[in-house]
Amino acid sequence: MVCSVIMSVRAFPETRDEPRKRILLIPPLLIIGGLFLAWLHPMLAFIGSVLALAGVLTVFLVGMVFADLWASSRRTKDIIKAREERMRELEDEEQESDVDDPFLDALEEE
Repeated sequence: MVCSVIMSVRAFPETRDEPRKRILLIPPLLIIGGLFLAWLHPMLAFIGSVLALAGVLTVFLVGMVFADLWASSRRTKDIIKAREERMRELEDEEQESDVDDPFLDALEEE
């Protein structure tokens, strides 16, 4: 049996929360941990250097992910703010049109 799943891909993940800044600690921890292992023992120097190199490479990856999440949260907040302003404008127009509507009979019973 073949199971088909429909998935939608969005350019920006929609989130209202700003991204946590803890994600920015990953690269420095990898670099410091790798340098510590390289300094600790000569047998661990290879593993330490690989960890430090991975930390240097994750600087760019984590930075891009953080920037994307930050941009998406800002974009979502702007969309929500614009939607609220439109809804307020529509409500104001409806209230004004109810008062000025010439076809409403004030004496008619409901």
